[in-house]
Amino acid sequence: MNLKQDAEGIIQQVCDLLHRLNDEMYAQPLEVFSDSTIGQHVRHIHGFYACLISGAKEGLINYDKRERDLRIQTETHYCDNCFCDLISGIHALDLYQAVKVLQGMNAPDEPNGEAMTSSVGRELLYAFEHSIHHLAIVKMGLRVHFPDFDVDPNLGVAPSTIEYREACAQ
Repeated sequence: MNLKQDAEGIIQQVCDLLHRLNDEMYAQPLEVFSDSTIGQHVRHIHGFYACLISGAKEGLINYDKRERDLRIQTETHYCDNCFCDLISGIHALDLYQAVKVLQGMNAPDEPNGEAMTSSVGRELLYAFEHSIHHLAIVKMGLRVHFPDFDVDPNLGVAPSTIEYREACAQ
């Protein structure tokens, strides 16, 4: 497993999907998502990677304080550009760098602001796995609400599962 390549592969899956969706489909509230949108799930994925990249520079990551750019969840072309910008940031990461990860909206020196020790590599793995989970949800939304849309069968599927399925098929 090459974590940076796998993360880039997930980003490419997102971009491939964005190239095929129109803004209306992307921003349409879907009943199966309790009226959230495909765009909101994609923005959520972007937010975790962006938070990791910026937090790694400071040595402190707080996913709860990620930027929530509404254009990312409503405009496919803009979102695609934002995902492309992540790739160079991922390549620049030092996977062995120690970081602190903070949960919640508090600062580490405030009450209930506990920071946990982690590494950039562990956090990239978290963002990667988190992306797979949200892309699987997106795939369900597409299949339910846009049954004529051709969904990549590997969208939202872990690389290890794809490899396993390929080995079983042989």
